[in-house]
Amino acid sequence: MYLKSRQKQAAVFFLCSLLFLLVAVLTVSTVTHYFVENEIEKEDERLRKSLALIRVNFEASIYKDTYLADSLATVVTLDSQFAISNWEAISGKLLDKAQYVRSVALAPNNIIKYVYPLAGNEQALGFDFRTRPEQLKTVMLAKQQQAVYIAGPVDLVQGGIGLIARYPIFSDYPLNQHYWGSVSVVMDYDILLESSGITRFHGGQIAIKKHVIQSELQQVFYGDAAIFDNPDVEYPIKLPSGMWTIAAKFDTENLQRVTNIRMAVVIIGSVTAILLYLLILLLFRNYQYTHKAALQDELTHLPNRRFIISELSRLIKRNNKPKFTLLNIDLNDFKLVNDELGHEAGDDLLRYIAKQLTKEVGAKGSVARFGGDEFLVLLYEITDLEQIESIITQLKDSIASQPFHWGKHQLEPSLSIGYASYVGQNVNVKELLSDADRSMYQQKLIHREKL
Repeated sequence: MYLKSRQKQAAVFFLCSLLFLLVAVLTVSTVTHYFVENEIEKEDERLRKSLALIRVNFEASIYKDTYLADSLATVVTLDSQFAISNWEAISGKLLDKAQYVRSVALAPNNIIKYVYPLAGNEQALGFDFRTRPEQLKTVMLAKQQQAVYIAGPVDLVQGGIGLIARYPIFSDYPLNQHYWGSVSVVMDYDILLESSGITRFHGGQIAIKKHVIQSELQQVFYGDAAIFDNPDVEYPIKLPSGMWTIAAKFDTENLQRVTNIRMAVVIIGSVTAILLYLLILLLFRNYQYTHKAALQDELTHLPNRRFIISELSRLIKRNNKPKFTLLNIDLNDFKLVNDELGHEAGDDLLRYIAKQLTKEVGAKGSVARFGGDEFLVLLYEITDLEQIESIITQLKDSIASQPFHWGKHQLEPSLSIGYASYVGQNVNVKELLSDADRSMYQQKLIHREKL
């Protein structure tokens, strides 16, 4: 029963350990989720601000250079001959002030006749918009709106990609009934992207689309069109002629900072859980040791007097009144061993007797040291007289048939065994112990008479 008690404690501790592990995993997971979600919210907000800044940069850059180019269109509108005569000076001043304009072109009757700077743009000279329908459409849109129209991004005749501000020129301003031609201001698309900050955006994907106007079929011109299916955020980019939309899909969970926080929380939580578990384990071990010391005989490591009394009390108080027999065992002539060979020999003899009794009783019951040279054996569910006497005989024969050797001395120990059975009668532990003790002393008297 003593072993079962310890096994029960171990089983309870095992179940508690599993519960602790489950709670620890859930706690670490919850805390990790809280900190990671909090960081993701911060990163999302930062990315929203970054995207808003990119939008502002786009608008500011395009508006600035568009309005600067508007002065050139105004000069051409007011005096086209003066503008042609002073083309390089006027255009050069525009490029000096503009940030993203790479070239300007003047196209009377929609045929490019003047380009600045000429170097690198020679292929644009003589270009007839009517030979390139996709570009002619944007020129005609500017004419229809009688205002600047931002076309692009488009592949340029002279190479590269650009945004083109198309300015319609009318010879009868402000009536605008007689179309003269157009001024095209080419802005470097790649530099515009770089300066807006879009190429330095980390933590998600960006896409930009322009609203379809008439026969312009292209919508998304930057990034993946699928981003617009379910964007985390989108902002309008207002242009002098129309509007674009910029959208982003965040990937904050895979950002290095979020990954580092997730890893740090998991590590700290796991280490804390391990340390707490080790502390609980130490406390449990200390409890086991204390409990074991309280219920175990220090010399023989058998259950002690306190344990056996507690076990007897528990059995007697049970409602179903289990049957059992208590054997009271005394080691004959033990005092002589102590007196003649010393207490060390006596201790070794007691350990030997304890080992033999435990071996012989086996699963039939529990063996305890009651004190001194007195042992108790609790036989569960055994009250039959023949079976009891058989067990007593077995115990006596086992001890008597195996002499105990200590140094040069050979000892032949013997036992006096009495018993008391419990079959549900109205007795208490003290009375039961007293009955077994009297029975043992009767056997001890018989042993002495034989000597």
